Amino acid sequence: MTFAIKPPSHKRVLSALLIGACLWSQPGISNEQQATEAEIQALEGDIKHLRKLLNSINTQQTSTRSNIQKNEQSIHQLNNEIKALETRLQEGQSEVKKLASRQQQLAAKSETQKAQAARSLRSLYQGLGESRVKLLLNQENPESVSRQLVYLDYFQQAQLQAIRDYEHSVAELKTLERQQHQLIARLDQEKAVIATKKQTLVKQQAKQKQLLAELGQRYRQGGRELNQLEQERERLDKILATIISRQRASAVPFGSSQGKLVWPVSGKVLFNFNDQNRETRLRWQGMFIAAEAGTTVNAVHNGRVIFADWLSGYGLLAIVDHGDQFLTLYAHNSAILKQEGDTVLAGEPLAISGGSGTQQTEGVYFEVRHRGKPQNPAVWLAR
Repeated sequence: MTFAIKPPSHKRVLSALLIGACLWSQPGISNEQQATEAEIQALEGDIKHLRKLLNSINTQQTSTRSNIQKNEQSIHQLNNEIKALETRLQEGQSEVKKLASRQQQLAAKSETQKAQAARSLRSLYQGLGESRVKLLLNQENPESVSRQLVYLDYFQQAQLQAIRDYEHSVAELKTLERQQHQLIARLDQEKAVIATKKQTLVKQQAKQKQLLAELGQRYRQGGRELNQLEQERERLDKILATIISRQRASAVPFGSSQGKLVWPVSGKVLFNFNDQNRETRLRWQGMFIAAEAGTTVNAVHNGRVIFADWLSGYGLLAIVDHGDQFLTLYAHNSAILKQEGDTVLAGEPLAISGGSGTQQTEGVYFEVRHRGKPQNPAVWLAR
């Protein structure tokens, strides 16, 4: 397999180095870290607000459940009162029926007694009148007549007492009947009032249950959103931790990082430093790592981008200055993710691989330079 990469001329390399020397400054916090911290801060605000909302919903749920419980207890109590009233109504109606039956019996009996009493009284007065006349005219024994009169008086009093008893019973029955009707009317009224209260409570209960269902749905939805936010924050926390870890790891000067640098991409090395190009017979000043187009190209160490543009022979080229006159070059990209002046961290995305420039094979051309002189990248990259 042959490659169409041409080693850059000394003039092009010198130009890139001059650009780097003019733009370099000590790298600080990366844009990636700043963006991640800002995103985490925004997420924390959302999570705090959502938790406050969920606490409010939970409080409403507790209050609604309490109201539902109270309503259920009130409805249960009203049902018991209605049952008791219905029992009392049935008893009152049964008592009225008994009294009505008794009244009919007494009325029939009293009519008979009344007729008998009337006949007895007529006979009594008629007999008494004749006896007295006979006694006065015939001069009968006064003691015998007196005894007859006493007997007749007793009979008359008994008949009159029976009539008075009947009239008293009828009056008493009417009073009891009136009282029973009043009782039933009052019980019916109480039952209507209780039924109205129960209907109101049932409506309130339905509304409370609907509210509880809505609150439950809102709480579950909020819980899912909170879970998503917390997962997102956890993901960002890991990213931030990785960034900080890279910062700490990259705090070691570039010159002390031999054999420790992260690779710009993972792939097969198609040619190494100082290999001879079969076509030009020139030596390669870096290495070419095969990678599919669209693969993320990462910075190998902390630094600042000093060049991010197209350069003849290199295609889209990114150059990072790591201080102490160390540079790394990443060529033949399809896109560059950073701008000149941006800071980058070790392992942070820098470009997207492709095959720009004269390169016909997909991958990344990578160089390490110190004081303008090419270094063997294999010595610097982690093994």
